[in-house]
Amino acid sequence: MQRVCSGVPLLLLPFALVACGPAEPKAPDARIRRDTRIIHEECDTDAANAKAHDVNGDGRSDLRIAFRGGREACRAVDLNFDGRVDTWVFRDSQGSVRRRESDFDRDGRIDEIAIFSAGQLTSKQIATNLAGRLDTWQYYEGGVLKRGERDSDGDSVVDQWWEFPRTPKSDCALVHSDVDGDGRPDPGATVDMCKDEAEAAPESPAASSAAPRPSTTAARPPAPMASTPPLSAAPASASGGSAAKAPVGGGKP
Repeated sequence: MQRVCSGVPLLLLPFALVACGPAEPKAPDARIRRDTRIIHEECDTDAANAKAHDVNGDGRSDLRIAFRGGREACRAVDLNFDGRVDTWVFRDSQGSVRRRESDFDRDGRIDEIAIFSAGQLTSKQIATNLAGRLDTWQYYEGGVLKRGERDSDGDSVVDQWWEFPRTPKSDCALVHSDVDGDGRPDPGATVDMCKDEAEAAPESPAASSAAPRPSTTAARPPAPMASTPPLSAAPASASGGSAAKAPVGGGKP
């Protein structure tokens, strides 16, 4: 290993080398940076072959469906009939849902992007603070939430890791926090959300003040509206379908 001696006269260098210790290896940067931008995938509901439906009969389109090659490509849905799109649903070439974008607080901005494979949920990108930036990333196995990552301070660096080991009771998480900013979970900074107290409280007062108990409210996305439709229904076809045959969320009429 390279030895480090600085400021030593050349004449004394042979003697100084004996006293010089090995250089401290620098720990690699373990910080994980995430792209916090919310990127909307276009759904061309204004195309000539797109279909619009007035589901509640108020004279305004509540559901617009775009097609590609005669198959449904995506749909834009106004779930609460306020004239603003709340949900975009995108389908793959087999007709299965592959992506869903949701606006929960009705401000016109996407709060959650859900990704599917063969119609099954695999991951979510969420803006839990509803501030127009992603801060939470969740990962699913077999449609069940298994783990999550969170940027709790808005610097685009992951500083919390959520584990959901108690399947099927997946609402109970173990939350590991990075208190000192080195990108690694810190000893004593793990919280069991199913217990009243942390499993291991930080030993120093500084660590205690820097690692507050994670909030289940802040770290989880807003709950979808009760009217959020099922995703497993068959897609619409370009050849036909009235408003009654093309329900708002793609579910059965």
